[in-house]
Amino acid sequence: MAIELPTGYYLTNFIELVDYVVQQYNDLLCDSERAFHQQFHSVDESAQMLYVRMLTRKGATFRAGKLQYNEINDTAAAAQALAKAGLITINHQLDIEHVLSLLSKPEWLGLLSKTDIDKAELKKLKGLKRADLDVALLALAQSHPLITFIDEDIYANADPQSFETFKLLFFGNLHQDLTEFVLRDLGLFRFENYQIDQSGRLFSGREQVAKHLHYYQQIEDLENILGQDGEAILALHQSLPDATEQDKTLNRRIQRVNLTLARQLERLDLLDDALNIYSVCELPPARERSARILVKQQQIDGALNVCRQIMDAPLGDEEAVFAAEFGFRTAKKHQLSWPALDKYQPPTETITIKQSGLGVEADTALYLSQFGDCFYVENALFCSLFCLHYWEVIFAPVSGAFTNPFQARSHDLYDNAFLLNRQDLFDKAQARLSDLKQNPEFYLERFKDKYGTATPFVHWDALDEALISKALERIPVADWQQIFQRLWSDLRANRSGFPDLILFPQEGGYELVEVKGPGDKLQKNQLRWMQYFHRLGIAHRTVNVQWQD
Repeated sequence: MAIELPTGYYLTNFIELVDYVVQQYNDLLCDSERAFHQQFHSVDESAQMLYVRMLTRKGATFRAGKLQYNEINDTAAAAQALAKAGLITINHQLDIEHVLSLLSKPEWLGLLSKTDIDKAELKKLKGLKRADLDVALLALAQSHPLITFIDEDIYANADPQSFETFKLLFFGNLHQDLTEFVLRDLGLFRFENYQIDQSGRLFSGREQVAKHLHYYQQIEDLENILGQDGEAILALHQSLPDATEQDKTLNRRIQRVNLTLARQLERLDLLDDALNIYSVCELPPARERSARILVKQQQIDGALNVCRQIMDAPLGDEEAVFAAEFGFRTAKKHQLSWPALDKYQPPTETITIKQSGLGVEADTALYLSQFGDCFYVENALFCSLFCLHYWEVIFAPVSGAFTNPFQARSHDLYDNAFLLNRQDLFDKAQARLSDLKQNPEFYLERFKDKYGTATPFVHWDALDEALISKALERIPVADWQQIFQRLWSDLRANRSGFPDLILFPQEGGYELVEVKGPGDKLQKNQLRWMQYFHRLGIAHRTVNVQWQD
């Protein structure tokens, strides 16, 4: 049954957000931000509703006629109250770009038809695309004050930056907004009922807040800059803020942007510039890209040294495998010594089956079902049971881990110290691993209880109680332990790459099956899991599919 939100739901959500920020971060707010909060609470409910409606619409400038809502009886009076409180301006002088955005193309053409503009010129304007029309209107504005053509009041947010700061302090980022509240209230998103930490704040000082805001301002035009020349890309790199070692969140965000910038410089063949940026990045694949560039520049010793550094202290399995393989190929090409590779290839067979249109994995599962129960699970089964088992660890109320009610994960989930900060809970969860066999009802109940909760690991729609029961029955505890151990070793990289199917043969046990359609081949992360299964003695194979004519 569809959920109907109460009238004014958006105002309730807005107040929850801004009041929480003032309660938690009042000492970090500047005078204008505190004034913004006070001004908002100084106006009546109708004015508050209009203000929030404006904030949640696209743009910062609006025509009065476009802001009509059933729950606001007198929009004009509400707007006057907002203007008196200093929250908006009415008919304030606008930049020409804002004026152009106020009307659609048909609306502009309709207004212009009522002026003294030549009909031939108007006909020419009608044939233009919107972007070209805006250019023509800019030229026209030199002789015609376009704003005078609009016969209604124009409202503009007087202080759009303050709410940006409030969103950052509440969510910890600027890609979430009030939509999160709506999705939650509609039941489309569900978040764990974790403890919001009132003492462990995500932001500790105003300078830190300013750096985060500056970061988001700089990357606002990232996609456009990536399409420009190297000078523009380097300028963006130089404009990014410097983050302290303590601010791991900002450090990670900046480094990800730098990785994107450096990769584009590579594509532009500006290799030295790309190498300089990679050298200040600590996240993968910075060292991988550096090694590849050094080989292109014929700096073979330098490239091999980078590979050795990775092998001595890899940042995850993916980086370690790259260093071993790339180092081996490079050394062999230049007749240099390097450790031999483990050239493991999984058992492989080819089958010929009919194509149903459901997908190669589903068709293969149907074929294999003659040998037992076969499920299409890919990454869902093991990652989901991993999360269900370690739920208390993943959502532990560690200081600073959860600072708003819309987090699918803790802020520090991918930090190296994640488990160290939850060692007692982790040890208890490890001791309970035998429950996978002895108490399957626990996992079935948790699956039902937590169903739909946002998490990076559980694929709710891909599981059901029958699959969970069969997996807990057939898969030995030792296998669960080893697979969970590899997941913990690199949560980002290792939560993908699992085989597509799990087969429970009629005679017992289980087998993991990777399906490859015509022209497809194993990816590196898939091969790494299969190498791991081989070492553990877990049955696995690759099935290459050919279609019947």
